[in-house]
Amino acid sequence: MIFRNLAKDTVVYGGADLASKVIAFFTFPLIAAVLSPASFGTLELIVTIVGLFGLFINCGLNNATQRFYWDADTSLSERPVIVSTAFFILLFLAFVFTCAIFLTMPITIALLDRLHLPVTFYGIIAAVFLLITTQSTQFIQDVIRLHFKPVNFLIFTLLGRVLVAFSAVVAVLYFRAGVDGVLIAQALVGFAVFPIGLYLVRQDLTVKISSEWAKTLVRFGHPFIYAGLAYWLFGSMDRWMLASMSSVEEVGVYSVSYRFATIVLFASAAFGQAWSPHAIKIKSDYPESYRAVYFNVLLCLLYFMLIVGGGIALFSGEIIAFLMPDEYALSAFPLAILCFGIVLQATQQITAIGISLEKRTGILMQMAWVAAVVNLVGNWFLIPDFGAVGAAWATFISYFVLTVGYFVRSQQLHPIPVDWFKLGGVSFLGGCVLCVSLLFQSSEISLAGIVEKLLFAITCAVLGLFLLPIKEMKNVSKV
Repeated sequence: MIFRNLAKDTVVYGGADLASKVIAFFTFPLIAAVLSPASFGTLELIVTIVGLFGLFINCGLNNATQRFYWDADTSLSERPVIVSTAFFILLFLAFVFTCAIFLTMPITIALLDRLHLPVTFYGIIAAVFLLITTQSTQFIQDVIRLHFKPVNFLIFTLLGRVLVAFSAVVAVLYFRAGVDGVLIAQALVGFAVFPIGLYLVRQDLTVKISSEWAKTLVRFGHPFIYAGLAYWLFGSMDRWMLASMSSVEEVGVYSVSYRFATIVLFASAAFGQAWSPHAIKIKSDYPESYRAVYFNVLLCLLYFMLIVGGGIALFSGEIIAFLMPDEYALSAFPLAILCFGIVLQATQQITAIGISLEKRTGILMQMAWVAAVVNLVGNWFLIPDFGAVGAAWATFISYFVLTVGYFVRSQQLHPIPVDWFKLGGVSFLGGCVLCVSLLFQSSEISLAGIVEKLLFAITCAVLGLFLLPIKEMKNVSKV
């Protein structure tokens, strides 16, 4: 039952994300066609800043709420108090940031005038309210997931994202409102769907706020701010360093590779949304066997992520050749490497579980910054000689160091039983797929080559099936 529910929730959350991306795919060209490059760049810059400020307003409260809500030591009556306290803190931090932004508004307006950016005072005000609604909506979505109601999550998420996308199109195409119009439309939609979100989580909202829970939630959550900053850095520094140490062309090659690799990231994110509410509940529901369940989930996650990532990596040359112009043929090699890097990134959702259970979230911050330094050093040494391929290897190494570091520390703090033969076997098969992906790159579409790779992929997938803990999964499902 655990694995079936986890798979079902993953499909639903993945479907919501996929639908949102499809909507964005069709509305993006309409908006970009009307906005000038300067306007579109300004919009992207503002959205990036909103996301960065969001790290501080959120303060890891989403993670903290998920950690304690289903904890065995949390009583039924305490759960609404946890949610309400976390939500109050989030709104308070949003109020503080809003006041700070308004106090510095004269400086901001002067800077906009000096840089001749196509956004006005009204656009900045809208961006402030967009910051509040975005963080509030994300918090509500995470609370909905805590109740294992993926359909409610799907409806609420799609409602917000569909309205945001189409309101932005109307603002730009019909009203010709530019950057200001897009930001105002998105902020208004955020406020419009906010009451619906409150209604969906009404059972967890109360006027009772606990100072003790406030301290616990902030203590657990605040390291996620610094971890998020580290992720933000090593998620973008490769492009900066490619531009400065190699060429803009290499940035283009790498960016195309990364865009295709986000397909693997999409699968990882879908699992992550499904897994986070289940993780603590499994510990509460199966106190005697939850550690073994965690390892089995890790093994299954690694196997299925290797199918997704390995499949794209194996046919990276053919994919690029079929979908992209000839000048992007060099994107295939870094694409294969990035796919496996994201596979490693996906496993962090399990390898870091012991750190979270022991409430040692400061370690997450420390390891994230270690990975950022590794990424910096890797890019520094590899980009001059290998360009985009070097940046891809630096990313792969960073994710490897991060997930191994998490796993080692988790095992020290809250060990889980590990079947090294099975884990090593699945990892070995993944390594074989990586090697074949790199050694047999093809910029031409050959039927014989595709068939050979397909047979190889099927062979590896079948061999991997024998390593999966199918019997153990069935036993847990019967409990």
